[in-house]
Amino acid sequence: MPISDHLLNDSEALLTEIYSSFEPFDPPPKGAYVDCEAVRGNWDVIRELGRKITRSKQPTCQLYSGHRGVGKTTELIRLRQYLADSHYKVVYFAADEEDLEPQDVEYADILFACTRHLVEAVELEHDRNPLVQWMQERWESMKDLALTEVAFEGLELEQQIGQFQKITSTYKAVPDKRREMRRKINANTPSLVTALNEFIEEAEKSLPEGEHRGLVVIVDNLDRIAEIREGEGKPSNYDEIYINRSEMLRGLKCHVIYTAPISMIYSDRATRLEDRYDTPDVLPMVTVRWQDERINQAGLSKLKELVTRRIHAVHPKLVQTLEGPVQGVGLPAIFDRPDSLERLCLMSGGHVRNLMQLVQKAIDWTDTLPINEKAVNRAIADARGTYLKAIQDSQWALLAEAHQKRDYKRDSEHLRLLLNRCLLEYRYYDEATETSETWCNVHPLIEAIPQFQAALTALIDPSEE
Repeated sequence: MPISDHLLNDSEALLTEIYSSFEPFDPPPKGAYVDCEAVRGNWDVIRELGRKITRSKQPTCQLYSGHRGVGKTTELIRLRQYLADSHYKVVYFAADEEDLEPQDVEYADILFACTRHLVEAVELEHDRNPLVQWMQERWESMKDLALTEVAFEGLELEQQIGQFQKITSTYKAVPDKRREMRRKINANTPSLVTALNEFIEEAEKSLPEGEHRGLVVIVDNLDRIAEIREGEGKPSNYDEIYINRSEMLRGLKCHVIYTAPISMIYSDRATRLEDRYDTPDVLPMVTVRWQDERINQAGLSKLKELVTRRIHAVHPKLVQTLEGPVQGVGLPAIFDRPDSLERLCLMSGGHVRNLMQLVQKAIDWTDTLPINEKAVNRAIADARGTYLKAIQDSQWALLAEAHQKRDYKRDSEHLRLLLNRCLLEYRYYDEATETSETWCNVHPLIEAIPQFQAALTALIDPSEE
């Protein structure tokens, strides 16, 4: 919601509002979405994920991934609206917010999170609600997980449904209860999946006019879960969740989209995932530079638009002075000149969250508007320092080689650099030839680091090493 006009002259309040509008871990403010399809290699969430749902007569199960902060949640929210407009009942939830502890996740946790959100989202009477009946039949063994001694039969239906939320809250907060819950869920997995599917069938019968096409479950933020391996040679929790338990994930009788860690997509498990789920969709970066280092003006314009929309959300009038002072309008400039905003956009490498973080960091070094060149330089230097800490001595040569070839080897060392966003991957779709091309480059913040420049020089002229 835009601020009041009188705050436009209150520098400190205005900086606070602008800073909040660029919160990197929140969805964009209402009306701030920017369609980046043309600069993401023709990737569009409705075509890539949505149409498989709307055109399939059978339930579908899809995996969706991308680098942290590239804009996955923003696209899922857009997809949720598209599906709702297409007459689906959409149950969307961010699994790490209330249901899961990201550092300790197994398959049973995800299954129960889906159960909880379905039973809360769709209202069914007790005698038609298989999930409530499933809980009732197991209440004596489950009630300690809800931290209660009350009789399930004595609760109103709304209170019975509330027990699912109590169990997931206990699960997230108390590790000992987490292990106990997994043991009980794993022992009852077949019956729970059966109850879930019976619930889905009843739910779809009860959907009101306008939501008659069925249910869609979207589980966001699963890409944030940590990979855990109990011992050498043993499958990790990633393997158990997405591969060994794939029949269960795919077993729900409704459309489902699960986010997945990008480290699984870029690994030797990729073909097994494709065998089980079809090809996982990966959201590409925004292309701000071409392979030959020329600026992609279309990509740069999209990043500027991302910033413009967030400034507009603070107050529409401020857009006039976004890139510098304007005589006669009586408004403070946001940036001192166009170069300042453009430099932040280019230094983000087309990574949306990086851009939001750079803007916020520049505001940290701004006492009064406008955000000047000194604040921009300090923001870039601070962000560059983060990458310097993340890169090991042995990796500079790998980065230099990838920069020179615009490609990387498919091995563990290069994968680590890709996952750390030291290497960024881009996609380009050529409409004339109807071909798609991918390439990579080092993050722009790395290019000015002396160790990288030294490695690049040694690669070009080994005698300089």
